[in-house]
Amino acid sequence: MHMHATIRSLALAGTTLAATIALQAQSFEGVIEFTKTTGPVVTNYKYFIKGDHVRIEEISARGDVQGIMLVDNHDKTVTALSPDRKLYMDVPNMRLPKEVKAEVKKTGEMKDMAGYKCEKWVVKSPAEDRILTYWVAQDAFDFFVPMLETLNRKDEQAVFFQKIDGAKGVFPMLGTEQKMDGSEVSRLEVTKVARGAQKADLFQVPAGFTRFERN
Repeated sequence: MHMHATIRSLALAGTTLAATIALQAQSFEGVIEFTKTTGPVVTNYKYFIKGDHVRIEEISARGDVQGIMLVDNHDKTVTALSPDRKLYMDVPNMRLPKEVKAEVKKTGEMKDMAGYKCEKWVVKSPAEDRILTYWVAQDAFDFFVPMLETLNRKDEQAVFFQKIDGAKGVFPMLGTEQKMDGSEVSRLEVTKVARGAQKADLFQVPAGFTRFERN
């Protein structure tokens, strides 16, 4: 009897382990909260992630949602919502990707952050007078690089991250942008990561919102 119990608990442990590994292999679904600091200005953001969809909320210092972006990585579309004015607008992607020459170094240096083991990656560009340092975590964050491509932002943190090969499935828990002299320009810092199922309607334009027409 005792022997069987041991075998059974081992088998169970094996199944749980397999389930855990399978879960980690699944694309990340959940919420990531982070702050962006540029000089004296601190802005809070929340990413809600489900499959090809990302909802980005910009949160004011008082905790109100100021603006929302709905990003569809499959259709490569971005829709901006104004919650207080109940308006939405399609954000056209007009910008040409910025070409930067940069050297990338994956240092192998590790640090625990936001519940993850993170590796330090450094991207340097003397021509742009920039050093970007990212501490990246791996948890099948498959949405991140496609989201950067879809958003096509011009800010250095995004532009330089896209210079890194083999960045699939990672997310920077801390990103710092410095000039070559070491002075800090911006910092993105994750405060919380929570895996969990997200409702589909978070990623749709709410009923009663009107399309904002540009004249």
